[in-house]
Amino acid sequence: MAHPVLIALGVRQRGFTLIEILVAVAIIGVLVALAVVSFNKQSRKARGSEAQAMFAALRVAQEQYHLENGAYLSTGTGEADTHPATPVKTSQSFLPLPASWSQLRVRLPNENGYCGYVAIAGAANDATGLGAMATSFGLTTAPATDWYYLLARCDLDGSNTRDSYYFTWSGDTTVKKLNEGY
Repeated sequence: MAHPVLIALGVRQRGFTLIEILVAVAIIGVLVALAVVSFNKQSRKARGSEAQAMFAALRVAQEQYHLENGAYLSTGTGEADTHPATPVKTSQSFLPLPASWSQLRVRLPNENGYCGYVAIAGAANDATGLGAMATSFGLTTAPATDWYYLLARCDLDGSNTRDSYYFTWSGDTTVKKLNEGY
């Protein structure tokens, strides 16, 4: 029953129609879906930032090793020889460290991570160790000094169709990214 004052003023009480409510719910649903997708992608990108910290630790270890031994050290035989061997969507332990990582005396920023890492090293003017990923990131010829590059392979979205790659090398400490967040 309508309120008597509203009737006296000639104001009709009216509710929302079913169509108006359904349109409002649909708009809210679309906005929530967009927010969830955006949040998931940003979360994956944030997980990829682990590479920055790991690269910093590997750089320090490589430079110390070079000072003591006169050469940089490869932690694997090629770009596919990462540790851990298979990156997964969930965090995994870096422990136990492979012998090459122990020899390099890497100080891990975290015991767990989402990416697999490898360091490839070479002597001045020797391009033997340069792999396909190094070339795709622009390191196409061997530098005139001893060199190394660091590569991270990450599966941040849990699909096996596309991985994220992060790259840096001794001549340029900028971290380059490919397929960030995947």
